[in-house]
Amino acid sequence: MDRHKILRVVILVIIIILMSRAAYLQLARGDYYYQLSEGNRISVRPINAPRGRIYDRRGEIIVSNRLTYNLYLMQNEIPPDRSTKEILTKLSGLSSLAESRLISNYNNAEADTAVDPILLARHLSKEDMVIIAENKDILPGLLVKESSMRDYIYPTELVHATGYTGEISEQELISYNEAGYNYRGGDFVGKGGLEKEYEFYLNGERGAEQIEVNSRGQKIKTIGIKKPKPGSDLVLNIDFSLQSSVEKLLQENYQKLRELAAEDEERSMPTGIAAVVMDIDTGGILSSVSLPDYNLNLFAKGISSSDYQELVNDPLRPLINRTTMTAVPPGSIFKLVTGTAAMEELGVRANTTFYDSNGTFYIPNWSRPFRNWNPVGEGKLDFVKAIARSNNIVFYELGYELYKEYNGEKLAEYARKYGLGSKTGIDLPSEKSGLVPDDQWKRNQLNVGWYPGDSVNLSIGQGSLLTTPVQIASLISAVAAEGLAYKPQLVNKIINADGEIVKEFNPEINIDLRNQIDSNVFAALKQGMYDVVNKSYGTASRHFSDFPLTVAGKTGTAQTGASNHAWFGGFVPYDNPQIAVVVFIENGDSSAYSVPIAREIMKYYFGLKNHHNNNKKIYYYNREDDIE
Repeated sequence: MDRHKILRVVILVIIIILMSRAAYLQLARGDYYYQLSEGNRISVRPINAPRGRIYDRRGEIIVSNRLTYNLYLMQNEIPPDRSTKEILTKLSGLSSLAESRLISNYNNAEADTAVDPILLARHLSKEDMVIIAENKDILPGLLVKESSMRDYIYPTELVHATGYTGEISEQELISYNEAGYNYRGGDFVGKGGLEKEYEFYLNGERGAEQIEVNSRGQKIKTIGIKKPKPGSDLVLNIDFSLQSSVEKLLQENYQKLRELAAEDEERSMPTGIAAVVMDIDTGGILSSVSLPDYNLNLFAKGISSSDYQELVNDPLRPLINRTTMTAVPPGSIFKLVTGTAAMEELGVRANTTFYDSNGTFYIPNWSRPFRNWNPVGEGKLDFVKAIARSNNIVFYELGYELYKEYNGEKLAEYARKYGLGSKTGIDLPSEKSGLVPDDQWKRNQLNVGWYPGDSVNLSIGQGSLLTTPVQIASLISAVAAEGLAYKPQLVNKIINADGEIVKEFNPEINIDLRNQIDSNVFAALKQGMYDVVNKSYGTASRHFSDFPLTVAGKTGTAQTGASNHAWFGGFVPYDNPQIAVVVFIENGDSSAYSVPIAREIMKYYFGLKNHHNNNKKIYYYNREDDIE
C-alpha cells in the first residue's frame, strides 16, 4: 500500500514538473522559440548599395563602380547535421579561398541574429563562383550576391585628392555607429582624400530581401524587399582636362630634374612636387597635384599587406598629399607678409628707399652676417623694387625694425592674418596647420625667448615657419583680391541618386583684410609682384618675356640646411585676377625650376597656343638660372 502511495506521489511530481516546463517554454520563452522556428523558414539576404560617384566640374566621371560578387554565410540555412567549420574547410579545398581567412571572417563577424548574413569573402573570381554553384548540395548555407567595387577610371590621376577605400577598422566601426550610422564589420569605407572626407554622403544604405526557404535552404518565395539607397554623388570644382595636363607637366619636370640631379652631384635630388590652381573669385580648387603618387586601383579590392608596406616604406612618401600635408618654409614668398607689416606698422611706402651696399646685413652688436641671395650689393632700391628683386637685405632691415618696435609679435600677427599657422579648411582630411613661430612658442618649445635674429630670419620666410602649398595659394589670392580670400573647396555640390542637390557649397570667406589693411598696401605688393614677372630685373622675368597675358608672382627659395625647396606663387591676369597658381618642388634647389612650370599651367588654363602638349618641352635647368 505504501509503495502505491509513493508511486502516485512520484507520478504527480513528474506531471507537475512537465506541466511547469511546458508552461515556461510556451509563456516565458515562447517568443524566442517562435523566432527560432521562423529563422529556420525565413532568411534575410543582403542587397548592397552602390557607393556615390565622383564627377569633375564638366560632368566627366572620375570615380565610378563596377560589378563584383561577394560570398555570404547564411547560418540558418545550414542543416543541423552539418557544422560551419566543416563547410568552410570543404569550400577552401575546392576553391582558391583560404580556409584561415574564411574562418577568421566568420569568427569576427558580428551577426545580431541567426538570420543575419555573414560576409566571408569579397570580389569572388569567376572560377570560384562556378565551383560554389556546382557544389550547392555539399556547400549549404553559402550565398553568392552581387555587389559593387570602386572603379577608379583614371587610377593615376587626382590620386591624393580622390583618396581610396578600405575595410572598416574596429575603431571606425565603433565611432561611426556611435554617431548614428549603420556600419558592419567588413564594410568598405573611405580611408583618404574625398573618399574619407565625404564618407557619410558617398556611402549608400544597404537593402535586404526577406525570403521563405525550405529545409534545404532553397528559396520558396519573396516575403518582402527593402530597396537599397545608393550613395550620393560628388561634383567637383576640379577641371579634369586641366588636372590631367598639370599632372603630365609636373611628371615630366619632376623626372627630368631627378635625372639631372643623378648626373650632377652639385644638384639636389627633388623628392616631391606639387601644384595648386585656385579660382580667386570662389576658392574653388581647379587642379590639385602631388607627386609621387600611386595607383588607386591597388585599393579597389583591398590592398595586400605587401603592396601597402611597399608604399608606406617608400622614402619618397607617395601616400603624402604635398598640397596639404607637407609644411615647410615658404622662403621669399613670405616677404609679402613682411611687406604688409612694414607698410602698416612702420610707415613704409611703395617709394620708400633702401640701400644694399654689399649684400650683407648685420644686427647691431652681432658678428653673424645675414646675406642676400645675390652676393653683390644691389645699391639703391625702393620698396617695390625690393619685392621684384626679392632683396633679402631690405627685408632683413624691415624684420629687425619690426623686432625693435614690437619684439617680433607683429610679423607673427600679420602671418596669421593671412591664414598662416591655421588650417585653410579645405575639404580634405589630415590637412596640416603649419606653424607661425613667436616668442611664446619658442619659450614653450625651446625654453628660450625670441631674439632679433629670429625676426630677421622670419622676415624672408626662413627659420621655424612652416606653410603648405594650399596656404600659399590662399595668401596669393588674398593679395590679388586686395584682402579677400575664400576657403579652398574641392567639392562644388552633392547630388543624390534622383538628381536632387543634397548640399551645395557656396563660396565662404576665409580671409577678409579689407578693413584692416590699407588698399595702398595691396597696390604696392601687387606692383612688386608685377615687376617680379614683367621688369627686366624681376626674378622671374626671363620666363615670362613673351607671355601673352599679364602675370604677377613671387619666387621663393627656402633653405633647409641641406637642399632648398623651390616655390613660385602667382596670379593672372594682373588687372582682373582669375586664378592663383602655386608650384612647390620639395628639395627642388631653386625657384628657377618652379617658375616655368607655373607659366605652362597658366598657358593651358587660358587655352594659349604652344602649351606643353605641343611636343615642345620647355626646361630651364641651368644652374646659373638660380634665383631667390
